[in-house]
Amino acid sequence: MNRTYLKHEFLLTAAGRRTIPFLLFIGTLLLIYCFLLVPNRETPETLDIDETKLYLTKLEVEQEQRLKNGNTGIILMTGQPVFAMNAYYHGLFSAFLNAYEDRNFLRYLHLRTAYLESDPSVYIQDDRLFSNSPFPGKDREHLYHQTMLRYEDYLSNKRTVTEGLLFEKTGLQSLQRFLQTYGFAFMLFCAVYFSSDIVSRDRLHRSVLQGLPVSWYRQLNLKSLSAFLYTLLVIFAVLAVGVLLLALQFGFGPADLDVPIMTAQQTFTIEDYGVMGILKFIGISLLAVPLLVYLIIRLNTVLGLLLKNEWLVLLFGTAVIFAERLYDGRTTRELAGIDISYFPQTYFDFGKIITGEKNYLLNTETITVAKGFIVLLAAVLAVELLLFAVSRIITKRRLYQAR
Repeated sequence: MNRTYLKHEFLLTAAGRRTIPFLLFIGTLLLIYCFLLVPNRETPETLDIDETKLYLTKLEVEQEQRLKNGNTGIILMTGQPVFAMNAYYHGLFSAFLNAYEDRNFLRYLHLRTAYLESDPSVYIQDDRLFSNSPFPGKDREHLYHQTMLRYEDYLSNKRTVTEGLLFEKTGLQSLQRFLQTYGFAFMLFCAVYFSSDIVSRDRLHRSVLQGLPVSWYRQLNLKSLSAFLYTLLVIFAVLAVGVLLLALQFGFGPADLDVPIMTAQQTFTIEDYGVMGILKFIGISLLAVPLLVYLIIRLNTVLGLLLKNEWLVLLFGTAVIFAERLYDGRTTRELAGIDISYFPQTYFDFGKIITGEKNYLLNTETITVAKGFIVLLAAVLAVELLLFAVSRIITKRRLYQAR
């Protein structure tokens, strides 16, 4: 009976009137992401060909004018002649441009690495980077250290440097970036969406299910399990297809790539950074997905009993997964005197926990992977107890009779 009921609920979720349009929407977004967003994504390391050509032209005009006037100019801070510095940068950026246009990305990487090592101000003093950040200088330096660690990995391990590898567009790198940015928000919203009607939809089929020889609490558990399995199926299918589509364009990427992580919040120099294998990062991230999805689905089951309306459940469930945005200031480290690391919402962006990005953003060291799993497990236990209590108050009969 349990297996039959589970299969029945799974098929109801899969063939629901709200499910098919949502799957089509996800599929469309996936295609846009894989064939438009990632291929055309630009980073601070992307060379603007037109801007570079304009810069070289301006240097050439200035150099001709200085030759005509016989004035090399002096840089007051260093005492170096302007003419010589202009000649150096003209040669450097001409080499950048030639390597980029010839798609000789290994040469481009060597040139770019040498340039950034000799002049970190390329990042730190670039006003276009993090212009809306409350701490732009700190964020630019953070990005600079991450970039140099990636480049060190490419060069020291003698990678085959392609456009996809250099600009993080390969299948594995794109998955890593997705899990570090909005990937977990997408997965949690899927959990909210697919489980928002698992309780309320039974009210349309009272005569069929009223005499079912399965206890009410067990029915709720089987409903949650069916939504849990279906949500995981959709999530992992989307991730697998996305990685495959990007791999066909840019390759899978090396499986032993290093992911920059922040290991401390002491000096904010390169000494506070380390690296983690990309497969380890992806593995830990995906290990957290079932726990988070289960937590959201069980919470939605409670909301379904209390609210008795799928759209209200969808609204409140979505509010829960984005609740951290209400207090996620760069200076917020406590809520009501309690360290923010004890709130489960802090760990909804689990990819940022693994790399230390969340600690970096909040300038703390209390948010760790181990604590994340403990807090989420405690939250699951609390929701389980709440669901058990609510199911005793709002019985099947009471739910069906509610208007």
